[in-house]
Amino acid sequence: MRKRKPSLRVGLPVLAIGIVMISVGYFGVQPLQNGRPPACFPESCPSLVLFAILGLAGFFVILWGGGETIAGFLIREGLLEYHTGPLPPPQPGSGPEDESILSMARELQLVIKRPKFGEITNIAWSEYQPWYSGGLKRKRIRQPATLLLFADFRGRLDPGEWRTLLTYYFLHFKPRMRIVLRYFGSFMGGFLLLPVGGILANLIDGLPGGRFYGQFIGGPASLILLVLILPLGKRFALRMDRWVAEQMEQRALLDLFKKIDSFQLPRVENAKRRHGLTLRLWPIPNITQRIQNLTDK
Repeated sequence: MRKRKPSLRVGLPVLAIGIVMISVGYFGVQPLQNGRPPACFPESCPSLVLFAILGLAGFFVILWGGGETIAGFLIREGLLEYHTGPLPPPQPGSGPEDESILSMARELQLVIKRPKFGEITNIAWSEYQPWYSGGLKRKRIRQPATLLLFADFRGRLDPGEWRTLLTYYFLHFKPRMRIVLRYFGSFMGGFLLLPVGGILANLIDGLPGGRFYGQFIGGPASLILLVLILPLGKRFALRMDRWVAEQMEQRALLDLFKKIDSFQLPRVENAKRRHGLTLRLWPIPNITQRIQNLTDK
């Protein structure tokens, strides 16, 4: 059975329906008396419960419609790709090249100590694995793992280039909290302070103050933080690339990126087609930006 492709024609009406449901549910429990909900008399309880359920359902409808709308907007050339039906399973590695890569991966796992749990016992190839990262597939956290690699690299890189690429992948498995906090610490603090502000507004001004804070301060501030965190994700990824380059031979990594760029692989080239505001806000740098990032260092 094939999945339906997300569409703006579906997402926008669903989003509007969700907003109407929340509005009806919100005003249905009104009027408020002195900042408090009306007493739940036996005759009013069923209607209040119905309006509350309607508002809650509207929230989930908005989530669905919003996701459908965003996906429908982004699924086009240079942004997101959509695959109808189930994704094909990764192809297990078999052959001299796969055995060589597996041997390197096991060696790097011992040296870098990542992944920490589960020995890498196999490799597999998937056309849907991002080229800039290796994936780990296992049933449980401490069980043996399979290293997932980008299928279009198969047979294109020599052993030295594979060692450079695997080192790049494995160093990215290693968390660098100092870099994470440098880029995301202020945003994490902002998100933590937003509910504190809502609590204080309710304590000082009651329910009307809390509602005002949520509608005109907390809500817009959350949206602004979510928008601003997108380009910050790109800056963080580029900073991680520079840190990885400092741990290895930077020239080898730069030459590898340039060789990958020369392949003109469809999934790599597709990311170059972003432009304008989309390019600025997209949280993952493309190959050109990664090369420029290491060249300017």
